[in-house]
Amino acid sequence: MLRRWSTAVAAGLLAAVTVTACGGGDGAGSGSGSDDGTITLGFSQVGAESGWRTANTKSIQDSAKAAGIELKFSDAQQKQENQIKAIRSFIQQKVDVIAFSPVVESGWDTVLKEAKDAGIPVILTDRAVDS
Repeated sequence: MLRRWSTAVAAGLLAAVTVTACGGGDGAGSGSGSDDGTITLGFSQVGAESGWRTANTKSIQDSAKAAGIELKFSDAQQKQENQIKAIRSFIQQKVDVIAFSPVVESGWDTVLKEAKDAGIPVILTDRAVDS
């Protein structure tokens, strides 16, 4: 059951990434997807707090590889400041899309605005933020 749930989350995330990165839009995105159509995903995991989270991480990594998505992965080690630093790094690298499982609900406004201003879509996975 755990493996199936983890795979479903990863598949849903990758489907959302593909739809987001390939969608029309106004062309404001500044992603680094290569000319060959490769999508670059920056993903910040909350950490390895449980067996489920570890399986979720592996599933995301395996699914990205299978889908031909370049994955830039960061383990926040249960610290919000690590996730904010990772998200800012993803913005500087001009990834196509950012996804993360937030450590806490609040304190994301500034970094999420930075991603929006850079034209990079952000996907929240399995947790919500108050923003």
